[in-house]
Amino acid sequence: MKKFFVLILPVMFSFMLAFSESYQYYIYQNDAEIGNIIVEFDVANCLGKTTSILNIGENTLKFVSETKYDDSWTFQEYSLEIFVDNQKQGTLVSTYNGKKVTNQFNGINLKNYNVENVIILDNNFILDHIFALYYKNLPEGKYSAFVPQLSLNQTTWNNAILDVEIEYKDPQNLVILSSGLAQNVALQDGKITKVEIPSQSIEVTMHKKEQKAKNYVEKEIIFDSFDGFKLEGSLMIPKEVDKNKKSFGIVLVHGSGPLDRNETIGTLTPFLHLSEGLVEEGYIVLKYDKRNFTMAKNGQNFSKVMPEAFIKDAQVAIRYLKTLPEVDKEKIIVIGHSQGASFLPYIIEGEEVFAAVTLSPALLEITDQIVYQVEYQINYYKKLNTDNSLDSVIKKLEDVLTEAKKVNESMKKGEIDPNELYLDYYSGEFLIRWSELSRNMVEKFVNMNVPLLIINGTQDLKTPYELLKEYEKELKKKNDLEIVYIENMAHELVNFQTLKFEDKVVDQIALWLESQGL
Repeated sequence: MKKFFVLILPVMFSFMLAFSESYQYYIYQNDAEIGNIIVEFDVANCLGKTTSILNIGENTLKFVSETKYDDSWTFQEYSLEIFVDNQKQGTLVSTYNGKKVTNQFNGINLKNYNVENVIILDNNFILDHIFALYYKNLPEGKYSAFVPQLSLNQTTWNNAILDVEIEYKDPQNLVILSSGLAQNVALQDGKITKVEIPSQSIEVTMHKKEQKAKNYVEKEIIFDSFDGFKLEGSLMIPKEVDKNKKSFGIVLVHGSGPLDRNETIGTLTPFLHLSEGLVEEGYIVLKYDKRNFTMAKNGQNFSKVMPEAFIKDAQVAIRYLKTLPEVDKEKIIVIGHSQGASFLPYIIEGEEVFAAVTLSPALLEITDQIVYQVEYQINYYKKLNTDNSLDSVIKKLEDVLTEAKKVNESMKKGEIDPNELYLDYYSGEFLIRWSELSRNMVEKFVNMNVPLLIINGTQDLKTPYELLKEYEKELKKKNDLEIVYIENMAHELVNFQTLKFEDKVVDQIALWLESQGL
């Protein structure tokens, strides 16, 4: 089965506990500590508890679970409390009578599942499920697993019952396969010592690792935008910066959606790794939380925020960077990703920057781009669907495509209602303004008055590199423009197979800036 859902599923092992125990684990991604886990298991009462804490970007996620089992170690009741920055978001409760799983979130009924002989394997590192599964002493083979958190979202609840396969390399090493995702488990003296999820660069271990010392200083900053809105961010300065010489400065501009300064999407934090790589190269880096992220964090409605605000926020960030004594105001570079890449021609207008870098830019008017993107994804998954395992994914995309084409047609006819919601997310007013800004993008890139580097990945399913190839000749009418394609890189600036941040992005930016005299 092809990898589609990126899930963190527990694993199974074969040892018996004689009494209640408590275990602590540490979670690492790309060797950086991102959280910890406390597991408590009460054998006498068939009860498991797990508390997992994840530090994702600027947010702290906490999952507190309790699972009750019967004498055969089949789950009877599962509860999961979800916290974001210590604010409780709600409680999921799942019960199982041996034939049917029922679900509620904050007392509201969710989708139920008719399934027999199911095992529970929730994500978010709910590791007490592992202890219970071992008591079942499951042999090698295939099993049906219930992943409760997938039942929370209408886009995933049809996939909450998954096929999993258990393989034993030897008595001390297991592999769990689910939806193309492999997990490796190492055991010693009847305890898990390590869980590795290679595709996500994740390692869970009982032993805390020594963290590599940072070669930069990171300062929290707050600056006022054009309308007085306070933008929160970070200023990253190399420790070895020459005190007697001003350094080059870089501003990072996010993609679409309410994103923090690290562009946090699940466990992915592309701007964290990008900023760390650039500061290691000697650049001073400014990154900031998008205003809609800050508003969402503060419980404010951001539906009235328009694209022009994001452009002006980026311009204010450039001006703020120029005021810092460490920065050479004549050598400012702006790097935009996705939506931020497409807004670059507007961002640099009148700001006197030295150079610009676009990462995964959209080249079409936005509703044309959405249709192109969804059609591309459908064709991509159809090629992979040799075993029909992606039928539901393709059907969902085809439904999205139908809606996207209707929206695109309405945009062309000028029939978008500014007060309506489109594609389940965008207000009509926002979409109209974004459409106006995204017309003739290739021409806008060609007419930029600064050197421009465009980087795209060959596994980008949102701004496919084939589209960039199609317009490459026209783009290269700009003499100081360079295009770089990075093999196997996805839209989120990670390797498509490993989900590790693609360091070649930093390498290519540094090489290009050096060629520009920096």
